[in-house]
Amino acid sequence: MSAEWIYTRLLSDPEMSTHLEKRDGLLFKGLGEEWQTIERQVERLGFGDAYVVSQRGLREGHTKVTPVEAR
Repeated sequence: MSAEWIYTRLLSDPEMSTHLEKRDGLLFKGLGEEWQTIERQVERLGFGDAYVVSQRGLREGHTKVTPVEAR
């Protein structure tokens, strides 16, 4: 993983694509209710197999986007 970035807002497609291309990790604070929107965006941008979008193990209201480890 390149870096982990923290946001309190949704990202535009160009912003999200830049992070995903760099294999950055993302933490969205206070956007737990938006996790499905974030997951759909990751999939729509073509990174659905390369990233996991989750809320488990995080504080309530947080969503994490993590690159999948290469095998």
